[in-house]
Amino acid sequence: MGGLSVILAGCALGIQPGDKSPSVSYTVPRNYQTVYLRAQNQATECLRGKSEYDVVGKVDPAMQSGSVEVREPLSGAVVARTTLKAVDAQHTQVTHTVWGHELWDARALAAMRESILMDSSVCTVYK
Repeated sequence: MGGLSVILAGCALGIQPGDKSPSVSYTVPRNYQTVYLRAQNQATECLRGKSEYDVVGKVDPAMQSGSVEVREPLSGAVVARTTLKAVDAQHTQVTHTVWGHELWDARALAAMRESILMDSSVCTVYK
């Protein structure tokens, strides 16, 4: 583990405020609760690995918004995040962000987006 610590000391782990992590934003014709459940399901099925990462979700009914984060368990670093906010009763603004290193790249971002659009978990990068 010592070698890993030395390697990680040279770079920040996970999505950092103000960094240029890959992301995509779009509006989908679904209510925010449906989008939240779809994002949470995809993260649990596809992004956890073999229980190597934690999936943490939050919903704020008053703000009609939510988030789903995939976190590295030891450091708590966020390696993938979906944020969502209702535009109206039937449309939701969605933003997916990934760390941009190793598995957390543009392919993961595309799978996250496709999972929301297709109402089915897309795990092509991970399974």
